[in-house]
Amino acid sequence: MRVTPARAAGLIVLAAAGAMLAGLPGAAVSGGAPVPDGTYGFIAKVEVGTVHGCSGALVAPQWVITSGTCFPENAGVAGTPKVAAKATVSGQSVSIVDLLFRSDRNVALAKLAKPVAGVTPVAPGTTAPANNELLRVAGYGRTNADWVPDKPHSATVSVQSSTDTTMAVIGNPQPAAITCQGDAGGPALRERDGTVQLVAIHHSSWQTGCLGSTETRQGGVETRVDNIADWIGQHTRGDAYTALPAMKRILDTRTELGGHNKALTGGESVDIAVPDLPKGASAVAVDLIGTEATASTYLTAYGDEAKGSTLNLAPGRAAAVMAIVPVGVDGKIRVRNNSGSVHAIVDFLGYYSASGESTYQPKDKPDLILDTRTSLGGHQRPVNGGEVVTLPIRGVAGVPSNAVAVAVNITGTESTMENFFTVFAQGSPALSSLNLVKGEDRATQSLVRIGDDGQIRVSLNAGQAHLLVSVVGYFVPGDGGSRFQVLPATNRFYDSRVTAQHGFGPGEIRTVTVPGLPAQATAVALGVVGIAPTGNTFLTLWNPGIAYSGAIPSTINITKGEDTANAATVRLDSQARINIRNAGNAIDALTDLQGYYTR
Repeated sequence: MRVTPARAAGLIVLAAAGAMLAGLPGAAVSGGAPVPDGTYGFIAKVEVGTVHGCSGALVAPQWVITSGTCFPENAGVAGTPKVAAKATVSGQSVSIVDLLFRSDRNVALAKLAKPVAGVTPVAPGTTAPANNELLRVAGYGRTNADWVPDKPHSATVSVQSSTDTTMAVIGNPQPAAITCQGDAGGPALRERDGTVQLVAIHHSSWQTGCLGSTETRQGGVETRVDNIADWIGQHTRGDAYTALPAMKRILDTRTELGGHNKALTGGESVDIAVPDLPKGASAVAVDLIGTEATASTYLTAYGDEAKGSTLNLAPGRAAAVMAIVPVGVDGKIRVRNNSGSVHAIVDFLGYYSASGESTYQPKDKPDLILDTRTSLGGHQRPVNGGEVVTLPIRGVAGVPSNAVAVAVNITGTESTMENFFTVFAQGSPALSSLNLVKGEDRATQSLVRIGDDGQIRVSLNAGQAHLLVSVVGYFVPGDGGSRFQVLPATNRFYDSRVTAQHGFGPGEIRTVTVPGLPAQATAVALGVVGIAPTGNTFLTLWNPGIAYSGAIPSTINITKGEDTANAATVRLDSQARINIRNAGNAIDALTDLQGYYTR
């Protein structure tokens, strides 16, 4: 038997395609039965405003799979639902904040505003359906007696035939209705040896036996998901990055910007609204700058839970660091000062969301592309105040021609005065990326959009200083790279002060395992702090699969007597490890995990 897919219709707005009703498949009709309490807790009821009603299945704590036709207003365009939507799973109703669509089949992944608690998601199967295989279909759709059931129903079907994207099914035993209006996106399940697998989701049916239907033809069409299990896993593990065209200042406590026109006192936090942030964003990349500190202190950038230090500050100086910060449940981020008083500045670089524009390709090691102390990069002299250095990025250091953003580490050295470097895509420089004092070596990481001409730019605001730029990794459009999973709060997984082998000696390398990562993790986003240096030195972080050589540039530069922080994005080896090397004078090192990239 061959069944032609019908056009899907919503619970409220019915539609027909020829003589076939477009069933938003759901659960059982005549021949089906209510799902017993405590069974298939992952089944979801999906409501799109008061217009569309569908079904779905929880495939990760914060993700529901359903039919793409449940969201016609989005027309297959990823992002925030055009009509407010929610999913109810095991009695928990959660807003849908982001959508992803498959272009080759009727599938949508809906990201929830928060994870569903206490429910085990259903795992997609990876074995193709076989002809005559028995599956169980379920959903919240219409039955033979109820227009809008308050519980899911289920029925047994038999697979009749399949293509690469769909399969035809018929009720078993016949005659039996299978799916009705409101069932679209509901799961078709394989039950074997006590485990349940998701094989397909409901696409359409003749709706025989559904309340209000006079159709007598049997059968329906399911959309296969067994052969897109990797796609589902990749997208439910993390988010993609969208780099802003230019960094945007969102807090400056020296002014009214951000609504906190005074220095932060010890223990004080400030809430920061991030403008134009998509509702489903999980994290933001920011530059955090501290200035005019009255005592040694540190600032912590966070979402809902403040842990660890993000930026360490000595009295009276200005310093900057990049951080990837989780977005709080209220859509804001926060900055806390530990002691004394200090002014805080936050510049917004980009954000991570399910429908973000690009994914990350880590490099095995940073590649130095500019050193103004040498001929590398073609600028063999210090950078002058007001000067802009233009750096080709696409086609350099392995960065492909389609890259949209790049992770770079920039280092300033031999500065003649207190000043700052700015790294930017194009146009005119505005805000600081790396703050320097006279004679100091200091580094910062930045995630910066690549200009339309394939280049980025670095400028110095005043005086003179030498500049070094390393490419750490790059972002490519779509799903060519790894997606990012932010942690709710930073996790300090290494502190040399509390290890059996205290401190790093000159030239010492330690290989450190990053705990708790999935096997698919490719790189980690870290906050790195050098503590109590006995003299000037620098730390280098890289993939242990690469032997150390002097060609691997520094990650963080530290001045004697000053604790210093920097962000680092480091490629992992196959055992989820990184290398840390100290170049010179003895020092302790801390590493805080902000999140990880995964395939």
